[in-house]
Amino acid sequence: MKFEATKSPPRVLVCGEPASGKTGALAQLANAGYTLLIHDFDANARVIGSYLKPDAAPIYISTYAISKITNTNLFAGSGDAGAKALAELRRFTKMLERWNVDGDDLGPSAALTPKHVVVIDSGTFLGELLLLAALEDPKTKKDLRSLYQVAGEYYGALLDYLCGPKMGASVLVLTHVMQSGDKDDQGKFIGKPRDIPVGVGEKFSKKMQTYFSDIWYLEVGRTGERTFSTAATSTAARRTSAPNKIKAVEPFDMARLFDILTED
Repeated sequence: MKFEATKSPPRVLVCGEPASGKTGALAQLANAGYTLLIHDFDANARVIGSYLKPDAAPIYISTYAISKITNTNLFAGSGDAGAKALAELRRFTKMLERWNVDGDDLGPSAALTPKHVVVIDSGTFLGELLLLAALEDPKTKKDLRSLYQVAGEYYGALLDYLCGPKMGASVLVLTHVMQSGDKDDQGKFIGKPRDIPVGVGEKFSKKMQTYFSDIWYLEVGRTGERTFSTAATSTAARRTSAPNKIKAVEPFDMARLFDILTED
């Protein structure tokens, strides 16, 4: 069988510490002509406006109420947190299939192009929503110990859809970083820990990396300069689907990297 490379829209996971500039970098894409469909779980999308140019491409935002849902009676929280989270999750999955909100109907996901970018901001807080929604699952109601397993199954199903053939758009998931590795009885790492994205629980977070064609780390240097690291190291699984065009360390220009991945 003759090998033939297939061109698929980018499926990119960007990891970084809080306040490293992940959300702000989205403005670079809009300024370069990419239409953004942002699923905002962090309630932090307002920072993008500070970096937009007058001729930036459209940005559509759907915000989810994870920050207002708790499982306690503190402030506005209540005992029906699971039901509220499940309702938000169902709204999210419906929006993934077809973006249609406030009169903006962009059509089915399969009809979108690589110049549309479906953004999950962030995968960390999506995980929090899934944990609450999983409380309503029959498997969890029967045995609460299965909570993280069920939430991981939800997360996997979402990534299957996002990174699969039914999604015509480019996909960008922003998330934070956690350390993983063997620990002793006191909870201290044995040997050198590895950095992994924050999904939902350590087990699924390790698996999360397998869904993406590109995994980049947004790093901030001592003097404040930002760069994207795209090559694997001894402590992190990073990669790029265009190693002949994207270097191991790239300047802080997300649009340029997407241009490389979407060029004909």
